[in-house]
Order: sequence, then structure tokens, then C-alpha cells
Amino acid sequence: MKKKLKGVCVGVGYFAQFHYEAWARIPEVEILALCDLRLEEATEVARKWEIGVVYTDFEKMLDEQKPDFIDIITPPQTHLDIVKAAAKRGVNIICQKPLAPSLEEARGLVETAEKHNVRLMIHENWRFQPWYRQIKSLLDTNEIGEQLFYAYFRMRMGDGWQSDAYMDRQPYFRDMPRLLIYETGIHFIDTFRYLFGEVVEVYAKLRRYNSEIKGEDAALVQLTFESGQMVCLDANRYNESNVTNSRYTFGELLIEGSEGSIRLQGDGGITVQPLGLPERAVSYEPSKHSFAGDCVYQTQLHFVRSMLLDQPFETNGAWYLRNIEVQEAIYESGASGLPVSV
Repeated sequence: MKKKLKGVCVGVGYFAQFHYEAWARIPEVEILALCDLRLEEATEVARKWEIGVVYTDFEKMLDEQKPDFIDIITPPQTHLDIVKAAAKRGVNIICQKPLAPSLEEARGLVETAEKHNVRLMIHENWRFQPWYRQIKSLLDTNEIGEQLFYAYFRMRMGDGWQSDAYMDRQPYFRDMPRLLIYETGIHFIDTFRYLFGEVVEVYAKLRRYNSEIKGEDAALVQLTFESGQMVCLDANRYNESNVTNSRYTFGELLIEGSEGSIRLQGDGGITVQPLGLPERAVSYEPSKHSFAGDCVYQTQLHFVRSMLLDQPFETNGAWYLRNIEVQEAIYESGASGLPVSV
């Protein structure tokens, strides 16, 4: 990969720091400029990461810089307008999730990129966490058998019980009418599809434990897959985990198959327990750098490699729309109290 891609970024909010740090470590990328309406904050970010030009108008930035790609790190309600501006100029796109406020708008966003023949990747980074890449390898080699029966993921973030919950990091969480599934559960939907295949039915119970916020902060979701496998997501942001860093793996995972079990621990450790044999640790070294196993870097590295080698993105627009369809089915099930086919 000798060619260097020239990029621009929009957004300097909380999570943007992980994007800028990751771009700085990829030698095949040069970030030419960044944009945000908050000029003072944007200037400080540009100074930190040695980015030469700061804008408050993203269309002006696109016109003047003429980049190969744009990294969109802004709230979901802004994504469609930025994608339209980039796409009509022939600029390729990597865009943070949630992709859009609604499934209809997400479809319009993907259609816009397709219409202008620009490449679109959704920055869905959880599947790039090192433990999931390792688990995927174990599943692909039938480490616990050809047939998977069941998986259970338990998440307890402990950042949502306070009266001022989320104010220190992402205060807009408090006013989101949809929170846990829309903001966090979508990660699990994508990761489960990456590991287990296509979802055909969901059944969900959604709850709000913290009365100071608007959206749901707890969920019990059962997903049924084409293979017949069932997966349970047991998640809330209210109660606390007993691990040192609840934002490392975000929880614990159990996968059961016809010949044994795989377990992911909160510290990133993975074990395999074949039927009738002792449990053994899987030897690998998950990164402790940056966010959640350095998954932002791995996500953006995948984007760069796919661009330079003209290979498909794992999380392209068409793939990601299916995630949102599953998400919408979960909300429908939560409202109706009934299983919903996807």
C-alpha cells in the first residue's frame, strides 16, 4: 500500500478523539483538514494532531481540499446532509453510527452514495475488537462443533444510574428517546451477525431504570438466527460491572455449541471448554491501547486497506441497513410485547 489517501474529518466531539489518534498512526493517510461549528474546540484538536486547516463549513472544506474521503464523526441527524455534499463531489465516505435517525433516512443515505458511485463504510468498530476476531476464527474452525446452540451476552455499564448520568462524556444521551438499542445495541446486532449469521426473529423487553433520562437503558433481547441458534442480549447501562474497566469488552459472552463452549471474560480473556474436557485459555494478546482493544484503529485500517486494494468493506451500506432493520424489529417487539420476524 504505497499510495497515500487524503482525508478530511467533520466533528470534534467526545468520540472523535479516538478517530484522530487512529488516523495519526496510519502512514497511508494524511488528514488535510477538519471541520466543526465550534471553532475554538476544532482549532485545539487540529493543533494536537497537527492538522493544517480548520473549517466551520464542511462544503467549503470539501471544495477547497478535494479529499479522497471524508470521516463523518457527528450526530446522526447531520449525516445525510454531509453524505449528500460528499457524494455529489465524488468523495468516498466513512461514517459513524448511529447511521441516521430513522430506517427511511438511513436508506436514503445509502442510496445517495450508490447513486453517485462513491464508497461508503459505516464506522462500526465492535466487530474489530480483537476478542471477536479471535472468536470468529475459533468458530470458523469448528472449535466447539459445527452446530451452535446458544449465546448469551451480559453487559452492565454502570454509567447510567446517577441523576446526572452521561453529562461528563455524552450529555445528549439524556434526551435521546431511543438510547440503549439505538446507541449501544446496534453494536451487538452487527457483531452477532458477524459471528453467527442472519437474524430471522427477535423478541424484546425494553425498560427505563433512570427516570432522569428519556430513552430505554435496559433490555433483554432474544434473537433467533437462520441456523436455529438463539442469542440473548442482557444489557443495561444502570447497574455496575465488577471488572476494572467496563468499557474494555463491555461485558461477558458465552457461546455454546455441539462440542463445547467458548467464554469471553471482561478482561478480554477467552477460554474454550470442549465437552468432557477441562477449560483452556486461548493464547492471544488483545491490545490495551486506546478504546476497547484498539478497535477504532483496526476499523479505520480496514477502511484504508479496502480503499487501496479495491476490496469490499465489511460494514458497507447494504450490510448496515440490515442491522437497522433488526434494530427496528427490536423496538417493534418491545412496544408490542410480541416476537417480530425480520
